[in-house]
Amino acid sequence: MALTFRQLLATPELHLNLIYDGDNHAMDSGIIWVHPTDVINAADFAEPGEILLTCSTNFPLESMSNANDLSLLKRDLRKAGLSTSLADVEAAYKSLWMKYVADLSRAGVMAIGFGVKMKHPTIPQALLRAVKEHHIILFEVPEEINFSVIVKTVLRRQAEESESVQRLMYAAQRDLFRATDSPDVVQSVIQQSAKLVDGWAAFLDSRGRIAAISNQAMKHQATQLALHMRQQEEQRANNAKAIFGIARGRNRYYMCAVEHDQQRLGTIIVSSLGNNGNNTVSRAVGVAAADALSWSLPPRLEQYKRQSRIRDLAFEELAAGHTQIATALMDELGEANLTFPAQLFCVEHAGADDDFALTLAGDVTGTGSMVGRYQDRLWILVSQTRRADVAALLDDLDSTVYGSCTMSAFSTAPEAFRQALRNLRLRRIGSHESVVDLSPHELVSPDIAAVYADELFALVRKLPPGEQHLLMGTLRELLFTAFNVGAAAKRLDVHRHTVENRMSKLESLLGLDFNDESARVKVWIACSFIRDAEMSTSR
Repeated sequence: MALTFRQLLATPELHLNLIYDGDNHAMDSGIIWVHPTDVINAADFAEPGEILLTCSTNFPLESMSNANDLSLLKRDLRKAGLSTSLADVEAAYKSLWMKYVADLSRAGVMAIGFGVKMKHPTIPQALLRAVKEHHIILFEVPEEINFSVIVKTVLRRQAEESESVQRLMYAAQRDLFRATDSPDVVQSVIQQSAKLVDGWAAFLDSRGRIAAISNQAMKHQATQLALHMRQQEEQRANNAKAIFGIARGRNRYYMCAVEHDQQRLGTIIVSSLGNNGNNTVSRAVGVAAADALSWSLPPRLEQYKRQSRIRDLAFEELAAGHTQIATALMDELGEANLTFPAQLFCVEHAGADDDFALTLAGDVTGTGSMVGRYQDRLWILVSQTRRADVAALLDDLDSTVYGSCTMSAFSTAPEAFRQALRNLRLRRIGSHESVVDLSPHELVSPDIAAVYADELFALVRKLPPGEQHLLMGTLRELLFTAFNVGAAAKRLDVHRHTVENRMSKLESLLGLDFNDESARVKVWIACSFIRDAEMSTSR
């Protein structure tokens, strides 16, 4: 068991005087390190769980009784990135200590040991106020006690526990590597880690999303811890390999990166709850779990990629009607035990395809099922008994549309693929029973047509309103009469030469030849989706 802050303060020969216990949040936590320094930017060199020992010789006296104190204060404020205004000296002094302690708190420093009478006769009240604000333990180190004595006391205890740490590490490695024999290697390692620390454990992928967790109630805390680790990396401009911390003195956690060939696979979090756990256990189990996953995950991921490629090829062969090749591939995967009739699902998803495919495969995988890719879509083939379960799963997924079809035998696969894709398209566009029932407008993308109309009629919009109205009215009648000039002139009650002149001007403005049938179709589509009410040809 690591030396705790409470045990250190109770060591008789050190004569340490507790000033503030940090609201007792961390008194029983193990000490990670002791760091003596007097520099203003001590937080830049601090580590979570340590004690900072300081005499603060670089800080001005609180009484400001020394002639150089004002210049020292101004210099320190500048170093801390604070305003150097001394209009209110007392406020400036308080802000200096508050910034100093706040930085230490963010770095994870758990306690400050303040040496008195080297410069400061007593602990500054501004320091006391700051540690209470940030819940950091504060104790007084008497003049006769050298900081090295405190450091040696901690190091001696750490040396004593080193052998027990090794024994614990070996035992954890044995149990955790044994857990990698499970088919679900990640969940197995996580559950065993939680058991070893008498707490909880989680594994988050390289994007910080929870892939496995032993206790669902801890999902929010696991996500927050992963975010904290990412912030630490950004602040230090490097990839943090491990972070240790204590949440309110009760929840001891250890986070460790899981890597392979310098590529991060994810992050494991191991947390012991309450006073039953300790820092050593969390660290030992966390490191061993990370080692176990770093060793076992890469071959599992390669196996999954290989199997995914075979599944994709099997679906491609099925769609092409190559039944023997497809069943041979499925036999290699051990997934040819489908019972017929089976159900074929064709799935489209608006999110990240790789993540969605991995999640969906995990949810659907089981006896008599297969998930793969074909023509940029996901396909699911399941026995009919699982049809309702898969449909319910897909219905609950956001940004997902699917179609399905019954497959009576492998020999009917090509037609089943066509029917499932047709059903997907129908579900995407609405409730039509057949694509033949679609209106002409439903065959066109409204957004693209509207943009096209805006650009096509740009020059017409620049004409005076009266001329605009005249030309668009003529175009309306031309569309109505299928570009029959005589019929349009009769409807407009003008001479046909007038209609021909207006057509010629419209062709020049639109850059189209109305003798070209495709040009006429484009004009009809543009007029159907035109946004400007004044320009609209709708009646």
